[in-house]
Amino acid sequence: MKKQNRFLISYLCDNQPNTIEISSDKESMDRDEAETYIHLANNIKAGHITDIQVISLHRPNNPDVHPGHYQQPEG
Repeated sequence: MKKQNRFLISYLCDNQPNTIEISSDKESMDRDEAETYIHLANNIKAGHITDIQVISLHRPNNPDVHPGHYQQPEG
């Protein structure tokens, strides 16, 4: 069984920021692959997508953790 890697894809569609999270058995993902996933996930025409960024997520997905909510200093 191959390890599933997670990627966060951020992009602009009609100047609106969007993100999708993708699981893949690949070690890395380039901009063209990310654009393919965006089209498949949203059925968007090519001219409307700009500023695609791909970030590899190394930590396992934990639905009980909400980033930023517990990281503020006490006091």
